[in-house]
Amino acid sequence: MAPNPGRIIRAALAALLLTSASGCAPAKIPKIGVSMATMNEVVYSFMQQEMVERQGADKVQLIWTSAENSESQEKVNVEKLINQNVDVIILHAVNTETAGDLVKEADEAGIPVVAMDRLPVASYVRLYVTADNRRAGRMQAEYLAKSLGGKGNLVLLAGDAGNSVAKDITQGNLDALARYPGLKVLLNRPHEGWSRDLAQATMRDAYARYHGDIQGVLANNSGLAMGALDAAATLRLPRPAAAVGADADRDACEAVADGRLLADIDKMPTSLGRAAYEAALRLARHQPVAVDGTLNNAGVTVEVKLTPVKLITRDNVRQEMEYRWGRL
Repeated sequence: MAPNPGRIIRAALAALLLTSASGCAPAKIPKIGVSMATMNEVVYSFMQQEMVERQGADKVQLIWTSAENSESQEKVNVEKLINQNVDVIILHAVNTETAGDLVKEADEAGIPVVAMDRLPVASYVRLYVTADNRRAGRMQAEYLAKSLGGKGNLVLLAGDAGNSVAKDITQGNLDALARYPGLKVLLNRPHEGWSRDLAQATMRDAYARYHGDIQGVLANNSGLAMGALDAAATLRLPRPAAAVGADADRDACEAVADGRLLADIDKMPTSLGRAAYEAALRLARHQPVAVDGTLNNAGVTVEVKLTPVKLITRDNVRQEMEYRWGRL
């Protein structure tokens, strides 16, 4: 007997209704919004690349925005993400002192926030994902201290005042230096926008003020460290201070390779971007997220996920960094 077309259609419709009723409808595609403070530093492109490459396989819609260091543009970006009904926001804040208002807006809309690399002060974020910046600061100071034989005058070049990363790296510096009474910090100064030019000006002034009697520089990032090298070059100092940076930018790695920069710290941006993305995806899917502990964020308890850091010296810079930058 030939099949009855009407019966086949009714059976198919019944099966479809049964599937929908049993909760087996196609899963909702997670929507993750990313609000970056800036894309002007190349390390952030590695974070973006890591997330973009993962979204297809994970069936995720990723919405990427950048504020180019403008707080007003950041507010526009975050509010757009909220209006687009994203499931989670990964926030890389322009100003950690004021970004709490953005976290509050997202929270009121029922959207959890994963703070990446920078922690909005006194704000409850669902998770803070960051490189182990205190460890990076300790590694910087320990390596410099040993290189100087535990004696000498130092300058600390910090990033933006109030920035959580700058605070943590500097605190790591100070924690390690406490074990070396022969090392004296002459100057500990923040620099707006983590400016290389401002760091150069700071070092030029410091060399003049202390009559060149500076043996070491600890810089919160590679750009600040390169500013210290710029100052020494323009002053044509015969014995410039040994400098250590963080972020392992290309020019810093080149300077490490040729001996101008004593060392740098690779904060492994791919690992950081991956950890933030994976945490956001698990939150979007209502799955538990593994953490490494908690911290007191100005009275607010926040869970933390730490990602690894690595010391880069002349001995290992080519082995460790040429995969990223090519021949150094």
